[in-house]
Amino acid sequence: MTAARDRLFLLRPDWIDQDRPWFCMACAAVEGFLGYYPAVREALDVAYLPYPRPRRPVADLLGEANQNLPMLILAEPFAHPDLREGDLNEAGGLWFATNEGPITRVLAARYRVSPPHP
Repeated sequence: MTAARDRLFLLRPDWIDQDRPWFCMACAAVEGFLGYYPAVREALDVAYLPYPRPRRPVADLLGEANQNLPMLILAEPFAHPDLREGDLNEAGGLWFATNEGPITRVLAARYRVSPPHP
């Protein structure tokens, strides 16, 4: 049996809205972090989801109100002095971070790589 892993959900690039393709700046920032630290990427389960809502499985895990992407769902609770108030939230018994700042701070602390400069 394998240990549970942290799960990262990102929007696929080039999704269509308003009749043109787009990418998510916050997802791109998290991708950049993962490019700096490929070992962190390898430690995560990463999934790319389409733009339209509901964004399954995130909405299934955290509820309809918590399906913004990017989204990091932790395998277990986590605390670290580098984390800020509000970096982690809880829904349905799961701890999660959304948006590039909280996600990169959590990943840096959890996987012991350099944190983003304040």
